[in-house]
Amino acid sequence: MPPATPVIAEAASPAPRMLGLRTALIALALIEAGLGLSDAPVLFGDMSHIGSGIGSGLVKAHLAAHPVLAIAAIVFAAMGRMRHAIIALGAIIIMTWLSDMPSVVAHGLEFKGAFSAVETVSKVIAFPLMAACAIAYAAHDEHLGRATLLVAVPTLFIVVLLVGFAVGVMIYGF
Repeated sequence: MPPATPVIAEAASPAPRMLGLRTALIALALIEAGLGLSDAPVLFGDMSHIGSGIGSGLVKAHLAAHPVLAIAAIVFAAMGRMRHAIIALGAIIIMTWLSDMPSVVAHGLEFKGAFSAVETVSKVIAFPLMAACAIAYAAHDEHLGRATLLVAVPTLFIVVLLVGFAVGVMIYGF
């Protein structure tokens, strides 16, 4: 009988798995954290302009949860838990949609201009569906790259809008 050999445990830090996916999720979560933290001071000021009722409750919940979910996504992605990071980013998109719904119910969908129609349809219909699909993919641990792309589109859309606004202000003034 051969002598029992002790089993040596693997190194505590395994080789980086899915480094590109992790990097993309961290970058997206950092952008979302910046956006969420820029809106957070509204919670500590006069909130009478938000109103009362369920609509204002949704807006306040979104303002409070956005930075928390974004920071959670950063931590999850840094730890290598891509599924959890995707779900946190998807939850941000769903909460953004929910906070927009009281305005849509009260005022209807706005289709005044060509770009306004694209933005409205994207925010009200496409982005929540994309988030739901990404959350479903992540929950089933399938197609994590596709799920990352789905949660990236709304964030990148906002970034493109902000860059376009900044360029417009630089060219034409405010």
